[in-house]
Amino acid sequence: MTRSAPVSQLRARNTCASVSPPRLPPAPSSISTMPSPAITRHAEEPPGWAELARATGTFYHDPRWIREIAATFAYRVHWLAAGEGALTGALALAEVPALIGAARLVSFPFSFIAGPMTRDPAVARALAAAARELAGQRGLKRVEIKQPGTAGPVADGFVRSTRYTTYRVPTIGGEQAVWRRLHVTSTQQRIRKGQKAGVTVGLGETSEDWLAMARLEERVQQSFGVPAPPRRFFLGSCRRLQEAGLVDLYLARVPDGRVAAGFVMFKGPREWVYAFSASDLRFVREFRPTHALLWEGLRRAAAAGVVVDLGRAAPEQASLAEFKLRWGAEAVPLAYDYWPDAGGLQQARRDRGVLALAARLWSWLPAPLARLGSGLYRYLG
Repeated sequence: MTRSAPVSQLRARNTCASVSPPRLPPAPSSISTMPSPAITRHAEEPPGWAELARATGTFYHDPRWIREIAATFAYRVHWLAAGEGALTGALALAEVPALIGAARLVSFPFSFIAGPMTRDPAVARALAAAARELAGQRGLKRVEIKQPGTAGPVADGFVRSTRYTTYRVPTIGGEQAVWRRLHVTSTQQRIRKGQKAGVTVGLGETSEDWLAMARLEERVQQSFGVPAPPRRFFLGSCRRLQEAGLVDLYLARVPDGRVAAGFVMFKGPREWVYAFSASDLRFVREFRPTHALLWEGLRRAAAAGVVVDLGRAAPEQASLAEFKLRWGAEAVPLAYDYWPDAGGLQQARRDRGVLALAARLWSWLPAPLARLGSGLYRYLG
């Protein structure tokens, strides 16, 4: 039995706390006379969440993903729900700590498209308002709600950022239609080069396979100057999600059997997400293992009839965006809504300022020390 109470009741219980929550800005007046949908807050997944996620959500709304992230990174999660009986809307929020200062309330860490699950704009606004109210009660400095598309209204008190764009490959028409949409020289030719060089692609399942992926990711992320996920994320969370049918691990091997590249595909009900990708630089030019891998993922997605999301890019990541477009992807804007203002790591440029300096310093660390630094990963959510 999950514990729940209306958010307004929870606020009343907290009025005697020794530390007063920060004042919320007054919401703009509205001419609507419709009552706001009632929102309840739960400490655990409420009944009906999984069904709503299958009907309206993405991979990142699946309760199994939410629980794994919460357990792996020790996040406190708040499950907000709308509707009595069958859920009409839901929003998962995690308290993400800061190295210095107050924590943030995020929907959802390491999930670039999460946000409210609902088809009703009024329910979406009510969920955002409940998140804002919860942040005030908990003394959190910011609310961050990440969602696909920019058509939805901005909730009262929130500021919208459209800094990020994601790139989705449609698979309508099957494998041959997907192939025809690929860039001829930079994509099709490199796929063929990998195939002719003897690269083989298969699905990995064992602990050794996941460890190989974790090691590849560590080397690549250090070259980019950022912490890699801790190994327990791959060997624990991802492997358990794989057993549940939600994750695939693709590995490319050169003819002598060595792993040259790997990527992790998250499998949602309508979209699969190209989540983590890393390659051994020794094999890139001769074997093009990344191209062989991604093409195999697209082939399987086409057979399943799902869209493949190649992930987001920021404006300063022009070369990354171009890579995605050459795979036949279509650009889809993302809306990140913030209270009280837009800020934090998600809004900082990566090619200048503090983040650029930190990246240079991190890339110089000895590999064993950088791996120990994976403990910092939870603060990036």
